[in-house]
Amino acid sequence: MTRTVATALPVWIAVIAAVVIAGLMVPASEWWAVLPAIAGGAMIMTFIIQVSLQSKDGLVMRMLVTVTGAFVLLAIASVVTALVAGF
Repeated sequence: MTRTVATALPVWIAVIAAVVIAGLMVPASEWWAVLPAIAGGAMIMTFIIQVSLQSKDGLVMRMLVTVTGAFVLLAIASVVTALVAGF
Protein backbone atom coordinates (compact mmCIF):
# COMPACT_ATOMS: atom_id res chain seq x y z
CA MET A 1 0.00 0.00 0.00
CA THR A 2 1.42 3.35 -0.97
CA ARG A 3 1.84 6.17 1.51
CA THR A 4 -0.84 8.19 -0.31
CA VAL A 5 -3.49 5.52 0.15
CA ALA A 6 -2.30 4.64 3.64
CA THR A 7 -2.77 8.22 4.81
CA ALA A 8 -6.07 8.66 2.96
CA LEU A 9 -7.82 5.54 4.29
CA PRO A 10 -8.31 6.77 7.88
CA VAL A 11 -9.96 9.94 6.61
CA TRP A 12 -12.18 8.06 4.18
CA ILE A 13 -13.23 5.59 6.88
CA ALA A 14 -14.02 8.48 9.22
CA VAL A 15 -16.12 10.16 6.52
CA ILE A 16 -18.06 6.95 5.88
CA ALA A 17 -18.64 6.48 9.61
CA ALA A 18 -19.77 10.10 10.03
CA VAL A 19 -22.15 9.82 7.07
CA VAL A 20 -23.69 6.62 8.42
CA ILE A 21 -24.08 8.07 11.92
CA ALA A 22 -25.55 11.30 10.53
CA GLY A 23 -27.88 9.36 8.25
CA LEU A 24 -29.19 7.32 11.16
CA MET A 25 -29.39 10.00 13.84
CA VAL A 26 -30.15 13.29 12.09
CA PRO A 27 -33.61 13.97 10.64
CA ALA A 28 -33.73 14.12 6.85
CA SER A 29 -34.68 17.79 6.86
CA GLU A 30 -31.53 18.73 8.78
CA TRP A 31 -29.10 16.34 7.12
CA TRP A 32 -27.88 18.92 4.62
CA ALA A 33 -26.60 21.09 7.49
CA VAL A 34 -24.36 18.22 8.65
CA LEU A 35 -22.48 17.90 5.35
CA PRO A 36 -20.24 20.96 5.85
CA ALA A 37 -19.30 19.75 9.33
CA ILE A 38 -18.31 16.34 7.98
CA ALA A 39 -16.33 17.94 5.14
CA GLY A 40 -14.60 20.31 7.55
CA GLY A 41 -13.72 17.48 9.90
CA ALA A 42 -12.26 15.53 6.97
CA MET A 43 -10.12 18.51 5.97
CA ILE A 44 -8.82 19.01 9.51
CA MET A 45 -8.12 15.30 9.94
CA THR A 46 -6.28 15.28 6.59
CA PHE A 47 -4.12 18.20 7.63
CA ILE A 48 -3.27 16.65 11.01
CA ILE A 49 -2.33 13.30 9.48
CA GLN A 50 -0.22 14.82 6.72
CA VAL A 51 1.62 17.28 8.95
CA SER A 52 2.38 14.57 11.51
CA LEU A 53 4.35 12.55 8.94
CA GLN A 54 8.11 12.95 8.92
CA SER A 55 8.30 13.05 5.12
CA LYS A 56 7.04 16.23 3.52
CA ASP A 57 7.70 15.03 -0.03
CA GLY A 58 4.41 14.65 -1.88
CA LEU A 59 2.40 16.49 0.77
CA VAL A 60 0.21 18.31 -1.73
CA MET A 61 -0.54 15.14 -3.71
CA ARG A 62 -1.42 13.16 -0.58
CA MET A 63 -3.71 15.94 0.63
CA LEU A 64 -5.30 16.25 -2.81
CA VAL A 65 -6.06 12.53 -3.01
CA THR A 66 -7.42 12.41 0.53
CA VAL A 67 -9.68 15.46 0.25
CA THR A 68 -10.90 14.53 -3.23
CA GLY A 69 -11.84 11.05 -2.01
CA ALA A 70 -13.66 12.51 0.98
CA PHE A 71 -15.68 14.86 -1.21
CA VAL A 72 -16.53 12.05 -3.64
CA LEU A 73 -17.80 9.99 -0.71
CA LEU A 74 -19.86 12.97 0.49
CA ALA A 75 -21.28 13.49 -3.01
CA ILE A 76 -22.34 9.84 -3.19
CA ALA A 77 -23.89 10.07 0.27
CA SER A 78 -25.73 13.25 -0.75
CA VAL A 79 -27.24 11.60 -3.82
CA VAL A 80 -28.30 8.54 -1.83
CA THR A 81 -29.80 10.70 0.91
CA ALA A 82 -31.64 12.85 -1.62
CA LEU A 83 -33.11 9.75 -3.24
CA VAL A 84 -34.14 8.25 0.09
CA ALA A 85 -35.61 11.54 1.34
CA GLY A 86 -37.52 12.04 -1.90
CA PHE A 87 -35.99 15.30 -3.04
